[in-house]
Amino acid sequence: MKLEPRSNESSYARRFNRVLDYIGQHLDDTLTVECLSKVANFSKFHFHRQFYEYCGINIGRYIQLMKLKRASYRLVFNPEERIIDIALDAGFENPESFSRAFKNTFGQTPKEFRKNPAWASNRGTL
Repeated sequence: MKLEPRSNESSYARRFNRVLDYIGQHLDDTLTVECLSKVANFSKFHFHRQFYEYCGINIGRYIQLMKLKRASYRLVFNPEERIIDIALDAGFENPESFSRAFKNTFGQTPKEFRKNPAWASNRGTL
């Protein structure tokens, strides 16, 4: 997800694109508002408000969506991987919470998605 710079706000767009790239490259790390606000060179309070303004979702939900997106690819393209391992790698404490979040996002359980992925139905979400 890349942001198009608004005419007088290209500086903000560049900052948030830097943050989005950072998140994509560090999904396995602990990503805190404090850390990401430093990447954007904002105070953490300003960053949180501005991220929501630009992306339409809060930073925690964005990170979760990116982890679920990565998990969806692993489910389909690595069929030998166990779902529980994908869930744990995505930062979920158990397969039930992963399955619930996955179904809320993709409209299918991870097992259903692995068998017959509904890629088209989630394009607006991710």
